Amino acid sequence: MRGLTRAGKRASEMAFNAGGGTINWFPGHMAAASRAIRDRLKLADLVIEVRDARIPLSSANEDLQPVLAAKRRILALNKKDLANPNIMNMWVDHFQSCKQDCISLNAHSSNSINQLLGLVELKLREAILKEPTLLVMVVGVPNVGKSALINSIHRIANSRFPVNDKIKRATVGPLPGVTQDIAGYKIASQPSIYVLDTPGVLVPSIPDMETGLKLALTGAVKDSVVGEERIAKYLLSLLNIRKTPLHWGRLLRRREEFDGEPDDSCEKGSSGSLRRRRRFNNSDALYVQVLALIRKCTA
Repeated sequence: MRGLTRAGKRASEMAFNAGGGTINWFPGHMAAASRAIRDRLKLADLVIEVRDARIPLSSANEDLQPVLAAKRRILALNKKDLANPNIMNMWVDHFQSCKQDCISLNAHSSNSINQLLGLVELKLREAILKEPTLLVMVVGVPNVGKSALINSIHRIANSRFPVNDKIKRATVGPLPGVTQDIAGYKIASQPSIYVLDTPGVLVPSIPDMETGLKLALTGAVKDSVVGEERIAKYLLSLLNIRKTPLHWGRLLRRREEFDGEPDDSCEKGSSGSLRRRRRFNNSDALYVQVLALIRKCTA
């Protein structure tokens, strides 16, 4: 955990919290969903808490942690294909050292889903022998991949647990807030196992600006809530700290190159006529680069 602590400390030194204020993004459907989730958690035999593997602490709903701690729980760090494998494995080891069942996965990978289903069977082994019907709840903040995970479970579970009923699909989207109702899906028979897909729910207020920025970068909070310019600056600052090839120094050099181009130079076209060379707008170039990088990191 020492390396993780150092990384977090360096990030906090960028002072993005200063003057940031509290982030409030708690639409009406989240308030209703929070109440419904708490009610249904009482009935759940197992909870799969999905978090983003890139931000395993920031993507936890702190308000639900006391309730989840009292349940059979699997902590699923999704989107591992987008995370730094070394740091992610350190987090997995950390959670397991705290006696918490934790698995890293890619919701679109059959191998990952098979590993998760194996862990689900292990956790429910005693309950399967006693109960005719079991309920598994999938919870997490917005856009961590809950619905994608459930759809993959549907595709694979049929070979492990024969299901005769028609399989429904959970709605999936790239923006937070796609799932707004709790929906149940049968994934197994003998015993009957149902999975509940729940809306992504945040805490009503996020007092830590850096946590809000991380959630916005990974798509859990709408960009406009935090501010697009602040998100872009935070991302580039992180890249600069981690010595990522595309960082401030390289962008500044490119800006200087763009500024050095003449405004009204001309060149010959293929037909021999002269045509004016369009000057490259450096602000547009930087915006496109930043936007492309953000979307790549949050895909």
